[in-house]
Order: sequence, then structure tokens, then C-alpha cells
Amino acid sequence: MGKKVRYFICGSAGKWDDYNPIKVTREEIVSETVYILNREPLTISQISDAIKKDEATVKKIIDSLLKANVIREDDGKYWINFTLYSKEDNKILLDIGKEYGKQLAHKLMENKTELSNLTDRIRCADFIERNKINFALIGFFALDWYCLEELEKYNFLVLYKKQPGNRDYILKGNELSDTNVIKSLLYCGSNNQTVGEYTFTSFGGGAVRSSFPNILWQVSTSAFDNIKGSSDLREAFVNVLPLYTEDLLKDCGKLIESLIVGKETEATNRDALLNLLEKLEYIIKEDGNHKVNIPVFFPEDKEIINKINSRVAKIVIDFIDPIYSKIRDGLSGIRPTLNKIPFRETFSEVWHKIFGYCNRFLAEEGFMYDPPETPYNARYLPWITIER
Repeated sequence: MGKKVRYFICGSAGKWDDYNPIKVTREEIVSETVYILNREPLTISQISDAIKKDEATVKKIIDSLLKANVIREDDGKYWINFTLYSKEDNKILLDIGKEYGKQLAHKLMENKTELSNLTDRIRCADFIERNKINFALIGFFALDWYCLEELEKYNFLVLYKKQPGNRDYILKGNELSDTNVIKSLLYCGSNNQTVGEYTFTSFGGGAVRSSFPNILWQVSTSAFDNIKGSSDLREAFVNVLPLYTEDLLKDCGKLIESLIVGKETEATNRDALLNLLEKLEYIIKEDGNHKVNIPVFFPEDKEIINKINSRVAKIVIDFIDPIYSKIRDGLSGIRPTLNKIPFRETFSEVWHKIFGYCNRFLAEEGFMYDPPETPYNARYLPWITIER
């Protein structure tokens, strides 16, 4: 059978419990169920026939998916209740992303001098390449975080919505296909975790990343899958584990900041942390001294970052406004539309494809960093943001 769907969260799915859609969709039989429902809404009896499982088993799966709002029931049939894109849909979305992403890249390059003058004023420009700073500030902070909020403000998309279990997120998914290889070249995926003053981010293409917070999430997933004992024990352990990994992130943040400002830190196990950060390539060693190898953004950078965000957002809104209806009409036949998912939820993923391709084109032009491919096919750049 095998898993046929890959899931994404925009927002926070909350703790690891029965309201967490990533948890409830982990089993292969559930993935198979979600996959066939994306083709057409079915009754429990029809699902039972399709996946060759008894109706009692199917009913248990359906109840679990209903609880987490992954599906909905309408007149005895069960429908996909989130933006789940078929293989065919993904090809259409990628074509749209490529077409408009290239156009947007040209618009931004017309403003290259103005944007470069701003990124030159960022504090870490003293020791980090400008294309890495552009990748973070324009490719992520502006095109991803800030422009998503601006596009929502102009009613083009919706970022989060209330979910069962007092959660606030949008669930998205793709049927697994060869297009996932292409997506590793789209620079539009971010992972973030804030601990105290420090936000650890990795941003770039898909696949497994060896960075913070990704490796800590991998530890949690592995613990849940491999700890011997009841599911209740595994769930309890996985929900406690982040309390301790947060201390690790804090110590790493303090240590990296101390290397920049030239101040000693009293971090526990300093040598072990330096070794870890070196293996992650957050720092490098030159002439016997450790040097920070990733962008680090300080509170005093906020004014410049805000100016970059505002300038890029103006370009983006002026670009999207006249083409929005055309894009919506061109996606009338994709599965989320046929599953009656509001287009504002769909457009969030469309925008990711557009700015993902835009970033790729800007990287090819040398304006942004073009991350090298890692052993696990991921292309990404990590950095840290400090807030006082």
C-alpha cells in the first residue's frame, strides 16, 4: 500500500494528540483512505470495498479524521476537508508558479539597487554574504511571512482558521509524485521555532534538513515511532521532550550571539555545543577561531527589515491584483475546487509556488543565495533572529 499523501501545516497543529492532523494521518491505511477520498466522496461501505478493510475498521478511521477536521460528512458521504492536491493538480500549480514566478522575479530585479542598498545596512552584512541576507530578508521575511499577511489583508488568501481542539492552522497536502523532486528546487518552505529571545529558521526547498528546528522535530517523531510501550506513554514522552530541547536551542542561540559580539558565554557543555554547531555548519573554524557562518538578525535590524517588507509587498500586491481572477479561473478543475474548498485557502499554496519559483530565478541570477544540495536532497539556508 504505502503512504500516498504528504501533509503540511500552516500555523500550529498543537500538541501530539487526537486533534493533531499529522498524528491522525500517519498510518498507511489512513493515507490510503485520504487518497481515495480525494478522488471522489464515498460512503463507509464504498471506502471499505476500496481499501479492502471491514467497515468497523473504516468507521474508526473516519471518526478519527472527522475529529481532526481532515474530512467532513455530507449526506452520508465523506469529503476531503482541506487543500489536498492530486498529482495532476501539482503539475498545473507548478506551471502557474513558474510562469508568474519568473514575471515577479523580473519586477523585483527592476528594484535591485534599492533593495540591495537596504540589505547592505543589516548588521550581519559585516560577516555574511549579501546573497544569503537577500535570501533570508527578501525571499523569506518579505515574500513569505510579510506578503502572506498582506495578501490576506487584501482578501486574496487566508492564513489560518480555527480547528478542533482549540487549534489555529490550515492543513495542506500533496499526493506523492515525481513533482516533489521539482519542489526541492522551489525556495518556499520554512520551519521555525522560537525559544526565549531566539527564533531558529530554516528556509528553502523540500526534503529532510539537518538544521534547527528540524532535527529536534525528527527526534520527537522518532521517539514516538520507536519507544517501546503504550501509545499513551509515547504521547506523554513526546509532549515533554520539547521542554528540554528548548534549553538546547537557548544555549545554541546564546553561544552564536557571543561569537558575534566577542563576549564569553557560560553555556554548559560549550565544547560539545561548538562541535554540534560546526557539524550543522552554523559556524566554521578559521585559524583556530570559530566564525559564525549563517545570518543572524539583531533587534536593531528591525527598521530596515520593515522597509524591505513594505517595498516588496507593494510590488507583490500591484503584481497579483490584475492576475488573481485569471489564476482562480484556471484552477476551476483541481481537486480542492471540486472538493468545495474556498479558493482563498487554495491561493495560499498558489502563492508559495509563485514566490518559490521567484526565489529560484533570483538565486540563478546571483541576487539570492542558491543553497547547495545536501545528502538528503534538501536545499536550504538556516539563520537566527534575536528579539529583546
